[in-house]
Amino acid sequence: MSPAFVRTTLIVAGLLVAAVPAVAQKQNPDPVQTTGYKADRKSGPPEALRERFEQRFFEKLDANRDGVVSREEFRRQADERFDRLDANRDGKLSREEIRAEVEGRKGPGPRAQ
Repeated sequence: MSPAFVRTTLIVAGLLVAAVPAVAQKQNPDPVQTTGYKADRKSGPPEALRERFEQRFFEKLDANRDGVVSREEFRRQADERFDRLDANRDGKLSREEIRAEVEGRKGPGPRAQ
């Protein structure tokens, strides 16, 4: 074998070895790398997720669309949620009623209807 052939073979082998992790990573992406969101609470959600939450929060709570949520608007939404959770209408929330709400959710997104 000529030295040029050996050198070319070694270069190609080196490139293949270097490419394998990149190919494997694209096939099975790491959720932290693809979403930028780490599960620990210290890092917090990515900026886009935070902005969407704020937008939904105001759309839901700001009844008069003045750009702020008053105590009255906030309490109205809290009362509506309490009434929705209070399945037996006794004016109290049991662990079972709260558990039913939590189990009715599908992931971290909006509540399942």
